[in-house]
Amino acid sequence: MHIRIAIAAAAVLAAATPVPALADVILTFGQTDPGNTVTAVANAGGTSTTITATDVPVDVTQIIGLPATTALFDLNITSIDTAQPLGGGGFQHYAGSFSILDGTTNLLSGTFSDILLGSGTSGVLASGAPPDTIDFTSDVITVLGLPRSIAFSFANLTPAFTIDNETVGSFTSSVAGTFGANAVPEPGTLGLLGVSLLGLGVLQRRRR
Repeated sequence: MHIRIAIAAAAVLAAATPVPALADVILTFGQTDPGNTVTAVANAGGTSTTITATDVPVDVTQIIGLPATTALFDLNITSIDTAQPLGGGGFQHYAGSFSILDGTTNLLSGTFSDILLGSGTSGVLASGAPPDTIDFTSDVITVLGLPRSIAFSFANLTPAFTIDNETVGSFTSSVAGTFGANAVPEPGTLGLLGVSLLGLGVLQRRRR
């Protein structure tokens, strides 16, 4: 069931957005310690949700041109439209900012708009095709050309994904992230999102 939901979500996105060239991976990270470090809070009226993470210790497992390192991750995004149901889950668009800092060194930071898709205890927040927007800055990554992409994976959503009136319901979760920039020959930036969604569906099926 959840695999069908994931495939349907990918199909909706693919049909709704043009597909630019694939972005090359420039940075990936995962939490250093287990546990939920991301907090989503729906407002009292159920009309808006803000998702934050503050000084989360992460392992930067890949950063283009540099060795792996550790850093602190911050995220602050707010919903910009009404959440919509999709199968047993749903989706909503967000906009805001993130940073990944090694001391005072900005490994990668930026502003973006994107789409959150959730089902059960997993979710993916992905950006990379119009009308999504992404701006990157970095002290150490020198080439940050178009196209750009972002994918955050949220696991262990507690409580499970819900829609509260017009917005995504409050939850906590863990987080991992992958960032891309600069064109490479293969087409299909949405491939990253599709793989994430299929993984989300497989994970839900295994947990059942």
